[in-house]
Amino acid sequence: MSTSRTLTDQARLISRTYRAAIRLGEDFVTLEETITLSIDATEDEIGQAVDLGWRIFAVQRAAAEEQISEIRAGMPAVLPQIRMRDPDAPASDNQRNYIATLQSKLAWTSEQLATYAEEQSVDLVTMTKAQASTFIDGLKALAAPPAEPVRQARPAAEQRRGAIGRAPVATDQGKGDLPL
Repeated sequence: MSTSRTLTDQARLISRTYRAAIRLGEDFVTLEETITLSIDATEDEIGQAVDLGWRIFAVQRAAAEEQISEIRAGMPAVLPQIRMRDPDAPASDNQRNYIATLQSKLAWTSEQLATYAEEQSVDLVTMTKAQASTFIDGLKALAAPPAEPVRQARPAAEQRRGAIGRAPVATDQGKGDLPL
């Protein structure tokens, strides 16, 4: 009998679970609260349960924010630089292919590339990974599109007048010639 009574009591309960994924900087924290009330709960009991849930949520969120800030405080302020595994090894095929791609982008001949390499004190045949990396950075800087010149700002009324003056005008259309 006690088992069926417990099932009857549980059948008269209603539960609502609230989940929240909170973004704190680059991190996500998931908080979850479940409110369980009897099916015949009053408005006051429901209000109290919801208020309690929000208070618990606020405390959990504050605790999570504090934990994340402590973890971040223990991390180095500067990200470690990417290190090349073996900078004295010969340049990789990927580096050589990228140099060829940049050469195409610059529309350079092999002679122009060789001249630039000589200016940079790089031997294209025997260059190391470190030399190739520096050489690629230089080519990328040359291949970057130039910055657009700063234009003088004109008053808006003057800009509109110029636009109207350049608009094409149809001279052979009559008033009744509108397409249907």
